[in-house]
Amino acid sequence: MTKKRSRHKASVRTDSPSLSARPGAARKLPTLNIWALAAVALAVILAYAPGLSAPFVMDDATAIAETSSGLHRSPAGSPVAGRPVASATLTANYEINNALGIDQRPDPDGPHKTAGYRLLNVLFHLCSGALLLGILRRAMREQGVPAAWRSTADPIAGAVCALWLLHPIQTESINYVVQRTELLASMFYLATLYASIRAWDASSPGARMRWYALGVIACVLGMLSKEIIVTAPLTVVLYDRALRLPSWRSVRTPGNGRGWFYLALAMACVVPYLLVSSGARGDTAGFASPMKWYVYLYSQCWAIPHYLRLVAWPNALTIDYGEQAIRGAKAVPGLVLLVVFGAATLAAWTRVPRWGWFALAGSAFFILLAPSSSVVPIPTEIAAERRIYLALAPVLALVVIGAEFLRRRFAPRVAMLRLQYGFAGIAVLLAIVTAARSQTYTNPERLWRGVVRDVPGNLRGYVNLASALTRERPPKYAEAETLFNHAIARDSTCRSGCAQFAYMLSQEGRLPEAAALLDRTLRHDPGNGPVERRLASTLMKMGAFDQALPHLEHVAALYPTEQHLVVLAVVYFIAQRQSDAISTFDRAAQLYPANAEIRKLGGTLYTAARAPDAMPHLKALALSLSKDWG
Repeated sequence: MTKKRSRHKASVRTDSPSLSARPGAARKLPTLNIWALAAVALAVILAYAPGLSAPFVMDDATAIAETSSGLHRSPAGSPVAGRPVASATLTANYEINNALGIDQRPDPDGPHKTAGYRLLNVLFHLCSGALLLGILRRAMREQGVPAAWRSTADPIAGAVCALWLLHPIQTESINYVVQRTELLASMFYLATLYASIRAWDASSPGARMRWYALGVIACVLGMLSKEIIVTAPLTVVLYDRALRLPSWRSVRTPGNGRGWFYLALAMACVVPYLLVSSGARGDTAGFASPMKWYVYLYSQCWAIPHYLRLVAWPNALTIDYGEQAIRGAKAVPGLVLLVVFGAATLAAWTRVPRWGWFALAGSAFFILLAPSSSVVPIPTEIAAERRIYLALAPVLALVVIGAEFLRRRFAPRVAMLRLQYGFAGIAVLLAIVTAARSQTYTNPERLWRGVVRDVPGNLRGYVNLASALTRERPPKYAEAETLFNHAIARDSTCRSGCAQFAYMLSQEGRLPEAAALLDRTLRHDPGNGPVERRLASTLMKMGAFDQALPHLEHVAALYPTEQHLVVLAVVYFIAQRQSDAISTFDRAAQLYPANAEIRKLGGTLYTAARAPDAMPHLKALALSLSKDWG
């Protein structure tokens, strides 16, 4: 018996961390079919081509303006606040459009200004697909995967990636431009895991260290793109345990510098903590929200199964689910489903040699959704299809592996090639649906009518549909007013629709009504800079420059841009406050020394303001400088 035990221990040692790395280092992956890869990439481009020049969606325009207007920082709660990598790429898009001479005025002008933004989003999507393919090809050949399945690694990886790239539930992340934050964080998440795998497989210490460095850099860049990547270090550890390491104890001493790599990745998690603690997310997320964590968690028990239903049958895709929490028994079936799936995942971790791959896939699904779809309330959006962007990968992996298992079990005579053709056919159908969904973004009225139809309790849907109707040619003001009144009547805070309704009233020349709605909005949201700026503009159009002045001062204090400071200075001249006007011009010149015209304009206006007929000209100048404020 003693000899038998020693032989058993010896067999376990051959699977130790130091030796398990050798097969990975020696393995060479077969060459991929370049034509198949090109076909998938082309299909992705064609699927998203119909929506490339679609108008900006929701807060696209304001967030992009924040990144390109010279503001010191985006306001708290902005989609790009505290996410400098995503913000930098949006600024790059803006500058490229300028260099190409593309008209970037608000819609309906500048019809092609969005194409570059969406093309770059598609590129990031394709890069993530390439990384996912590399991860799955290697994962399917790990020692923790049964040998009988390793020969099918590339067909399975290819099917999963094709379905993931072409599935229409991904359209929100690409067509809703500022959700580039999701694309970038997911790309860097995959890059972190891929670099981790390559480091383990490296044939030399130098190559291993380079891959470790790339992994840490990718993780940090992801943290600077969106906070969802905070779970990446845990995913790396679970990958190693599920497919490489022989026991949980070995996770503490994985060998080849792996422990230090774990630590470096964990330290990168400090970055999003600092950004969030600085207030970058404002009141859009966190436990300080009025929504209780358990209410939000229960709502996610409806939302997550809803995403899965859309994965199986994407017939009711919605860009905005609103803020209403899920009540009653509506989430109970989803809760049961998630509990069963979670229990199966935990059970799989107790049998890692056989079920480690399932444990990893199930854990990845929950871990990827955890930052946005668990206990941390995001009260501004109870659900969002983009949240399953990366979490869709483990779901599809289980589907494809399950299909291959059924083929082997019940139809072994059917060649796997036929199954591949079947998945190729599904991918083509998904590409067609994705193209149709992308086309929907070109018609805001149709996009928002879908929201009103599918989520009738979402007041933002009514507001955005009404706003879309005001931009029609000719505008549909009557229907829009009905929709605005429907939303305002159900929202005492006036957050849903007042500012947008005021804009429509202003376009119709109903300025006092517009000013009253904007003032009502500010009483409930005193820090809303864009609304206050619009109120100042409306008051100036009414000739009430004295009433507009305090609002202009507040806006310039919050956002000291050239335009805000110059308009404020001109209104100081109108109010006969010459010294304040000159000091404001001086401040603008100090903040923007490259603009030599600012100080010159201040001197010119100081001289001109003394003329007896100067007042009408000054008022006309103030209105002209603020004409794009709404």
